[in-house]
Amino acid sequence: MTPVRRGAVRGGRAAAPKRPRDLAVVFVDIEGCARLCEELPLREMNAVIETYFSRYLDVVHRAGGEVTEVLGDGLLALFERGDLKRCVEAGFAAAVGIREQTRALNERRRGRHDPITVNIGLNAGRALVGFTRLRGQSGERRVYAATGPVTNVAARLCALATGGQILTTRTTARLLPAGCDCHSRGRRSLKNVSGPVEVVEIRPGRAGRAGSNQRRRQVRHG
Repeated sequence: MTPVRRGAVRGGRAAAPKRPRDLAVVFVDIEGCARLCEELPLREMNAVIETYFSRYLDVVHRAGGEVTEVLGDGLLALFERGDLKRCVEAGFAAAVGIREQTRALNERRRGRHDPITVNIGLNAGRALVGFTRLRGQSGERRVYAATGPVTNVAARLCALATGGQILTTRTTARLLPAGCDCHSRGRRSLKNVSGPVEVVEIRPGRAGRAGSNQRRRQVRHG
């Protein structure tokens, strides 16, 4: 997924210079969207995307994040409130909520169409966050963005995920709430990312909601 950043001012706030800060990034992508676009009439496909993504938008907001980029079959959400652990917990809560909403919406479509599958990439770290100002002859456009490897890796993890997986890195997995079932998928080379990254699949398990931080995650192999 190659996202297109939204324009204007985020949350009605005045544009501020970019600054380094810790955050969690969540990429969400509909699996097999190109096939769906061929199978469904244009208006029906558009209705599917608007219905599902509207639910996802609410989930992200409830978790304390904001959707900052959308492109047809996918979206990007940023979570910037609190320290890095709180950001990861919020991003994880949104990922779980998005899966739950997808299941609920699929139940409503059952018998009429194939279920929608969404893949999710979650990553956390430090990025340069704020407004990018684009100045052209036609005028000026400001877009809110998080620039840096943390965003790139999250996008690559989402592209790597299949069958509704939530993928993250080993470093981010250590900040997840108690009850997460984390399984290493080995070190992988990700496109345009220097050096291999240990990919971890998150199976929510008992941690249906973030918030518990009693212990660090144990990443299992296999």
